[in-house]
Amino acid sequence: MDGLSTRGDDRWAVDESESKGGVSFVEKPSNLSIYKVPNKLLELKEDAYTPSIVSIGPFHHNNKAVPAFEEHKRRYMLLLFMRISQAEKSKSALKECAAAILEMEEEARRCYSEKIGLDECELAEILLVDGCFLLELFLKYSKIGNHEEDKVEDPLINNARTIATLQHDLALLENQIPFSVLKTLFDIIKDHVPQPLRSSFTKHNVATLALLFFKSALGLSSQAIESKSSNLSGKHLLDILHNFYLPISDKSHHDDDDPINGFENCTAQLLKTGIQFEGKTDTAQKENFLDIKFTNGVVKMPLLEIREATESIFRNLIAFEQCSIDTSHYIASYIFLMRSLLNSSHDAEILHHRKIIGYDLSGGRSRSHEDVSTLFKSMCDGVVLKDFCFSDLCTKVNKYPRSWLDWRRLRTIVNVKWREYMIALPRDYFTNPWTTISVIAAIVLLGFTALQTYYAVRSYYPH
Repeated sequence: MDGLSTRGDDRWAVDESESKGGVSFVEKPSNLSIYKVPNKLLELKEDAYTPSIVSIGPFHHNNKAVPAFEEHKRRYMLLLFMRISQAEKSKSALKECAAAILEMEEEARRCYSEKIGLDECELAEILLVDGCFLLELFLKYSKIGNHEEDKVEDPLINNARTIATLQHDLALLENQIPFSVLKTLFDIIKDHVPQPLRSSFTKHNVATLALLFFKSALGLSSQAIESKSSNLSGKHLLDILHNFYLPISDKSHHDDDDPINGFENCTAQLLKTGIQFEGKTDTAQKENFLDIKFTNGVVKMPLLEIREATESIFRNLIAFEQCSIDTSHYIASYIFLMRSLLNSSHDAEILHHRKIIGYDLSGGRSRSHEDVSTLFKSMCDGVVLKDFCFSDLCTKVNKYPRSWLDWRRLRTIVNVKWREYMIALPRDYFTNPWTTISVIAAIVLLGFTALQTYYAVRSYYPH
């Protein structure tokens, strides 16, 4: 039975310690965390899950569309070790990194959902080069230990289009390496760099550096990243992004038998029933779009900035939730929640004006209100919710219109109706000069009729 296991793919252990000579098979703990995107999702929008310029890890290593970037990866690896001023120390650090990655190659191999057709040295080389590339990219982007002229000379960091594409590629589910690889490399490099650069390394961890790289794609601030990333962990970069948004404590109601997966009505209809929407203004809360509250008839939602890489990042976060057994479906729940609010472009326009959804309307690669409404609907296609994380919120909102004695709700209904009349008046009665004249004449006539009635009554009842 000693031929049962295979190198690098051994998920089962043989237990021959039974007293009766029997053999049992015990499944080893799995580190599985990097998956192939389900075909159902891949068929809907393949480019949202496929790297454009750079492959990370073994899944897309032989992708013919991205080989040109291999030179940049090896150049960045060289630049990383050049941060160590002395040549001998630099070589020593490289050997230490290579030995460490080779030692953890089997553990890293277990993280992938499909068999990797590479031997241990080939996989270790990919992990080493890709890990060093990512670290140097994050360090350069955050300007740790860099001179200003370094940024000007670098063809990657100085190119906004390339950065946006890299943010897309590095957040793909299939384009990941274990986060433990990055941490191991970072710790070794940190021990070899000279002062004062070592102090800068000590102030940051890999999670912070990674989030700083993605902050422009996600609309985050450095303050929010620094405050939350110090204790943040994850299995890979995409998992780090996922964990960054999760609430500190999960108090949401999860009920597999609960059919709720959104609001019963869209934004415009909810306004008519007396429910208001407000964008949160607090900076810390504003950046966690999952922090949604309902109080006194008001749904308070943090601003979600929709940027170029937003759709791709959301789709891959959802794909990760679909594949991972122990991951809550918070991102998918949020997308389903937004889909229920966005039934038309008018709903998107309302949420945009109330600073709940932000997007560019100025031209170029801008989005229209209709585009945004369609975006959230399309991201729900092919997604199966294991649990809906906003069921308590939706239950409260759905029940609120039935509380007809609530004066806040009645006041909101009156305000909405008044705004509708003010919008309908110029649209229906001031579209051309003739209708305008007719309306003015009717108002004047009504005024004269009122005066005539007043004086008639007054003459009938003299003082």
